[in-house]
Amino acid sequence: MKIGDIAKLFGVASSKVRFLEAQGLVHPTRTTSGYRYFNQVAVERLSFILQAQSFGFRVEELRCYFAEGGGNTFSGDLLVDRMTTKLDELRSYIERACATRDRLIEGISVVKAQAPTKDPAGTRQLVAHPAAVTLNRRPAERPRSRHFRRSIVGRLG
Repeated sequence: MKIGDIAKLFGVASSKVRFLEAQGLVHPTRTTSGYRYFNQVAVERLSFILQAQSFGFRVEELRCYFAEGGGNTFSGDLLVDRMTTKLDELRSYIERACATRDRLIEGISVVKAQAPTKDPAGTRQLVAHPAAVTLNRRPAERPRSRHFRRSIVGRLG
């Protein structure tokens, strides 16, 4: 099969197939006119690679898998081990994402609890809340840099 046929078969762009070839994951043969030709083994391997990528495996991980003797099919202890490791990584990522979500929910609650009020000058301010999170603010006691002081003095003097 030619690259265009392969791309249509798997629903990917021809450039993706060429990328996987450039990464050393797929090895099509060349016809006498220079076209890529994918035999049955190459098609099965490409199918395996695309399926593994849908499971979250990166090109580097697949390269290591093949280097360690992984086959072209989803079977064997090595593959089960890799998939289990990937599942553990996913669980860890989900835990971190949930913790981030919880911090965002708490932050939204804090901001909502800070009711806007008017100061005597007529400008709107947020009422300080004890649990408020400071976002990218310079502490008042922190001295300005020497460069900053020089530029202010130069403008005033």
